[in-house]
Amino acid sequence: MTENWSQILAAATKALVSKLPGQTDPARYAQDRATRVVRCVERLAPVVGERVERIDLAKIGALYAGVAQNVAGPGKAPDDEAYGDAAELAADQLKDLLSPNDLELMLRILQEQRRRDTKLPEARVLADAIAMEEFGLIGLWNQVRQFHASGKTLEQLLKLWKAQHDYGYWDSRLRDGFHYEAARRSAKSRLGQMHGLYERLQREHLCEDVGGNALGHY
Repeated sequence: MTENWSQILAAATKALVSKLPGQTDPARYAQDRATRVVRCVERLAPVVGERVERIDLAKIGALYAGVAQNVAGPGKAPDDEAYGDAAELAADQLKDLLSPNDLELMLRILQEQRRRDTKLPEARVLADAIAMEEFGLIGLWNQVRQFHASGKTLEQLLKLWKAQHDYGYWDSRLRDGFHYEAARRSAKSRLGQMHGLYERLQREHLCEDVGGNALGHY
């Protein structure tokens, strides 16, 4: 498969890049996210504590999970239909680039990564790599992009953050959102680095940092 990676990447990119009316540059958000998940798969697979034989197919699954997200649209979790569309596209684009057995296994990885009880290591690694997109500054970036695309306000983003904090959302995600401890530790570290960031964002949103002692810094 390695020798075909550039061709596979080029094929998937066609569905990851969107043309926007009135803009000369295409939208590459989905491509950016998918390639980041690919990198996360590469980093996680060697440290999860079990053998992940087909990292290459998990990486291809990451690309088409990105296609499913692109089909669903910003702010929406890909559903069965979105993943069905992504799988159908993958089957068509990759039929000459993967052997029938590899294509079948890759599609299985793509579908099973959505199942909490999957026993397939490649699917587990892919699921954890996708889950990492919720945490830390990358999580904030994704959240801001989703809110912006759906016309929501910074005030709404801050209210969501407060609700997530008050009701233990992140503790729940850390506990139940990962298959592997290596991914869970990384996600927890990302959360720790967010300490105080939302509070500072809220302070600037309310302009509480303007005037008064703030002038003394100049």
